[in-house]
Amino acid sequence: MASEYGTSVETSAPADRVWKIWSDMSTWGEWNPNVSTMDWHGGFVSGSTGVMNTRAGQHHQMKLLDVEPGRSFALETSVIPGTTFRFNCRVEPAAGKTRISQHVQVKGPLGFLGFMFGPQVSSEFGTLLGNLAKKAEAAS
Repeated sequence: MASEYGTSVETSAPADRVWKIWSDMSTWGEWNPNVSTMDWHGGFVSGSTGVMNTRAGQHHQMKLLDVEPGRSFALETSVIPGTTFRFNCRVEPAAGKTRISQHVQVKGPLGFLGFMFGPQVSSEFGTLLGNLAKKAEAAS
């Protein structure tokens, strides 16, 4: 069974505004502290692929899965041989606000090592979701 680690934040920005920013990968470097650029092919649709270029100089091949426009999507990558990292991202209305959440699942033959990688990988989620919320709140 895959372990899952993550967090969520609430924002006063409407869900459709949050989704508009999150689904525009050209903006990710503006609010995600780990991303410098996204080189993406095929648009924000299930099955499209691309490369996440990090500020640390790494390049991760990624695939977009399970896109439900306005609601959720997943990104998968294999950072460590024998593992697949699946980032589950969701936008949902929550009592007059919007909840933005991101969780990572570590799967594969070495997925049991998720307890080592999951907390480290997810430690930045609060920051990046908070930045996404601020960007959405400032947008008009």
